[in-house]
Amino acid sequence: MASLYTEEGRYADAELLFQRVLAVYEKVLGADHPRVEHVLNGLVGLYEQQGRYAEAEPLCKRALAIREKRLGPENFFSVAALNDLAWLYLQEGRYADALPLVRIMISHAAAGPTVAIPVLFGAQSAKLVDAYESLDSGLYVQQLASQTSAGQALNALSVRFSAGNDRLAQLVRTDQDLAAEGANLDKAIIAAVSNEPSKRDAIAEQRIRERIVAIASERADLQTKFARGFPDYAALSYPKPLLVREIQALLAGDEALVVVDLEAKSYVWTITSSTADWRELPVSADEVSKTVSILREQLDFHGHNPFDAQASFELYQNILAPVDNMLRGKSRLSLVFNGALTSLPPQLLVTRDPKGKALKDVDWLIRTHAVTVLPSIASLKVLRGKSAIAGAAKPLVGFADPIFNPTPQQLAENTRAIANVTATRGIRGTVADLGELKRALPPLPETAIELKKVAASVHADPADLFIGADATETRVKKEKLAQFRIVYFATHGLLAGDVAGFAKLNAEPALVLSLPEHPSEFDDGLLTASEVAQLKLNADWVVLSACNTASADKPGAEALSGLARAFFYAGARSLVVSNWEVNSDSAVALMTGTFAALAADPKLSHAEALQKSTLAMIDNTQRPDWADPKYWAPFVVVGEPAKPTN
Repeated sequence: MASLYTEEGRYADAELLFQRVLAVYEKVLGADHPRVEHVLNGLVGLYEQQGRYAEAEPLCKRALAIREKRLGPENFFSVAALNDLAWLYLQEGRYADALPLVRIMISHAAAGPTVAIPVLFGAQSAKLVDAYESLDSGLYVQQLASQTSAGQALNALSVRFSAGNDRLAQLVRTDQDLAAEGANLDKAIIAAVSNEPSKRDAIAEQRIRERIVAIASERADLQTKFARGFPDYAALSYPKPLLVREIQALLAGDEALVVVDLEAKSYVWTITSSTADWRELPVSADEVSKTVSILREQLDFHGHNPFDAQASFELYQNILAPVDNMLRGKSRLSLVFNGALTSLPPQLLVTRDPKGKALKDVDWLIRTHAVTVLPSIASLKVLRGKSAIAGAAKPLVGFADPIFNPTPQQLAENTRAIANVTATRGIRGTVADLGELKRALPPLPETAIELKKVAASVHADPADLFIGADATETRVKKEKLAQFRIVYFATHGLLAGDVAGFAKLNAEPALVLSLPEHPSEFDDGLLTASEVAQLKLNADWVVLSACNTASADKPGAEALSGLARAFFYAGARSLVVSNWEVNSDSAVALMTGTFAALAADPKLSHAEALQKSTLAMIDNTQRPDWADPKYWAPFVVVGEPAKPTN
């Protein structure tokens, strides 16, 4: 009823109802009962909506005290509740009061980015904290938040690792058991302290608390064992946030790392080998999302609206222009984005006013910078630990034009969007519902032509190309992929656009291969992220072509992040992914040009090779239509090792 009053703007009625319920609970249940805490938090929220922060503060503190008394002040849920009080202080600009709370939350890995990052930035502006601490702490909070989201995309990974009999499998199973026990004990202690005082067992509650502490210690020891004995698994499953100085040690003199965090208040961090800074951006996540959605519609080959270079320039002004002084002279950019920006290739941002210019003459970001997208900051450390060039003997293995339905029906023009949504709903546990997949997925005959042309450009053996009925999940798993420098998938991807749907169904991002008539857990036609992580690669490149790795409707990088991390774990040095359905001729030109550039100059980074190929397409006088970014901009390099030095 209180929420209904609030929706109708009847704040006085809602407040009166809260106060009456509070009085009843205090009398019947006692002043420290969890239901009292719940009502107090409701009243705090009501006052916050009205800007009555001074009245909300004592109630918020009382609710916090009840929780700390029940669970203990060091309990994660007690520490996390400090976010509420810190948010109140943030609204009033009381950074001196909010900063100590944020520091406590950071020390317990419980700081929410929407509160902690603005507090740190405001405290720096008020000279309450030095620039180094605020920058490092803000970046730490951002990394924790992004890792939580990305980790959900690999929710089945530990299950597969635990299936073996080796030392790693044993440790993973132990960690799983401890995590499950800890989750159950958290629920048990909350239930126990919620009982009436006469029914509570102080000794039993203390035993539960002691066991929770012991489990935390045991899991911390396990993380140390993972880091020492199985560093690749640790980097994939439990990535540790990097400090600024650690990031700087990984960067060459010609590159910069740019991290953009889009929220109601947005921020950008820029780090080079010798400098570091962060700024508040003049744009919100919602505003960026609207612009990106418009631009993505203009990149659809089925659409008719020309690309709005002016809108792209305005987006650059809001996102990267505030730090362009640090980007000057840096020919390579590694970018970590969130929100809508993950579905827009950064190379098509416009760096100068394009008014009056033809598309071929526009100052695209790709003109001055080779661009790499990173799924996370931590992935930089993983990739820079790999050798720059693979030692694999064979040039390329590829999988294209998989068979989804022997007699596919003609779908509408938006079949690809339908495919992602329907296929997502078709997942049933560990095996896909092939009936829905067959009806939803359109065929991709042009990908066979693409793969053959790219393979010919690198002198690959035709026997290493698996097309049509041969492009199966079984073939991928049984092929000796570590022999190949390039692993090429030209197929549908079930990725970022519907990551929310995947999470609800406990599913994972996946590549779709030929669908078997009799699906099994080994081969149901979906090569999931956790299955990718089990592959053995030694590849300079993994190419995901025609994958539609992002969605204009629901942009987000979590699924791509999970799939990218899995390929990196398996042994890939870089991914090249497409952000929309590609034109076959331009895709072939772009990919063959990239590999040719690298063959001509092995010292190029992967992003620099793609940059050379891209610029050649934009400037191609024989194909002036290719100056439109829908042709040259779909592919991005995701992660890469250190640039070769000899």
